[in-house]
Amino acid sequence: MIMRYQPFTIAALLTTILLLGGTCFGLTCRPTDTQDESFVTEQEKAQVQNFAKRFVSKLLKARDVTPLINEFFLADFTVFAKQDFYEKVSTNLYSRLTNEERVRLFVAQENLAYVITLDVMTNPDSGSAVESPLKRILPNSLAQKLNRSRLLEGSTEFTDREELLNEVAELEQALLEARPFLKRRNLEQSPIFLRKVRKFERDPYLGYRVRASLIDEAAKLESGLNGFAGRKVFSVETPILLGLVVLRDAKRLRILTLFPADGD
Repeated sequence: MIMRYQPFTIAALLTTILLLGGTCFGLTCRPTDTQDESFVTEQEKAQVQNFAKRFVSKLLKARDVTPLINEFFLADFTVFAKQDFYEKVSTNLYSRLTNEERVRLFVAQENLAYVITLDVMTNPDSGSAVESPLKRILPNSLAQKLNRSRLLEGSTEFTDREELLNEVAELEQALLEARPFLKRRNLEQSPIFLRKVRKFERDPYLGYRVRASLIDEAAKLESGLNGFAGRKVFSVETPILLGLVVLRDAKRLRILTLFPADGD
């Protein structure tokens, strides 16, 4: 497992499917033993699974988190975290970013993570070492641009707003350039991708496993989740190696954050 403060590369991310740990807002971003399947009712399980399946279906079509935010995410979901999930932005700088800037950062990081997942899920030899990340699915020049992004890999912790936003803009541009190639290749419909999805759907963990825990008073105070104390927070892992942290807001399920699913 790659721990959050350990420097790593996109090659390592590909090899380990982004297995990161830690906490974001008094809740665990990546589910831990504090979450329990037995704490979930059958009705809740069905509702969360159906919600996650809709999200996955739309993400596979859009290849972009942006158009899914209004429909699936909690309003102002970025304000509850003290730092970005990958801990590339200092807590001080993160607190000074506007909501729009935090969302841009989130989307850029998650869209790059999605491209990495496509590479992992379409690798015919998943046990082999990753020497040329993303070059199987993208032109070399684009793969190199994405590999150089400091928003997922390396030991950089941004403390300067201008430097961070320049990095976000560069990643956004590289992802924009990659979109026509990914659309043309349509990897989500490739036999190997579909075969792995079907395999993971049968997995006891990645096959939409749902766990839950309560948001306690301490978490509410630390994270600013006023009004949510005593409510359940759910985690669900999906066959595309992506997990969702979900809670109910005004009778509707909403995503609080995403996490790399490892099936543990």
